[in-house]
Amino acid sequence: MDSFPLSSELGATLGRIRGLTLTQETAQHAVDLLAQVAQETTPNAVGAGVSLIHDAERTSVGATDALVRTADDLQYSLGEGPCLAAWATRSPVTVEDTASDSRFPAWSVAADAAGIRACFSVPLMRGRDAIGAMKVYSTTPAAFDESDRTRLRSLSVAASALLGHVQTTDTSTRISRELRESLRSRDLVGIAKGIIMQREGLTEAEALAALTARARSTGIPFRRLTAEIVNGHGTSEGSDA
Repeated sequence: MDSFPLSSELGATLGRIRGLTLTQETAQHAVDLLAQVAQETTPNAVGAGVSLIHDAERTSVGATDALVRTADDLQYSLGEGPCLAAWATRSPVTVEDTASDSRFPAWSVAADAAGIRACFSVPLMRGRDAIGAMKVYSTTPAAFDESDRTRLRSLSVAASALLGHVQTTDTSTRISRELRESLRSRDLVGIAKGIIMQREGLTEAEALAALTARARSTGIPFRRLTAEIVNGHGTSEGSDA
């Protein structure tokens, strides 16, 4: 298990990193690649993602699939979660089970409703500065052992080196736009929760879980669903089950 060929994986990753740098690819290509490698090198991960920071603002950039994007969107919309905590504390954060973790109550309820049960997130460091975070998710509680965590910490070193050099003016512009959308999304989530709470007599946690379950069952992106509810286009049922 410990003999997993991390060094060869990192070597291949660094080789692709050089290619990206030489061809002046944007950071979006880099974070998508790194998210994919993070999943491939973590056997128990169902998905992985990379978040970047620009001018001290947070925005999700790379994700392997829709489940990861949902889990990340929830963090930015709610302003809490393991990825944001890893970035803020400059330390790895493990969530063994979203059903029982109390550090991020709103995010844990929503993530559990979306099917996420475990997460491990590590900060991306350039010198003393945290430039973002890398994370893996699982639908099984306590999915990540110490060998998984060691591999992701090692990969984060290569990721930090890459992301410190591949960001471009175009990337900065795009991240700023995504940040504005993320902040607007956070406002919409709060309003949509209030609407659902009033319509259906739910608590805040139950309303958030209902929103997340509806987004998952209908396939409508979480941000779009909350916007539709706020604009009066969403249905009033809390669940289609």
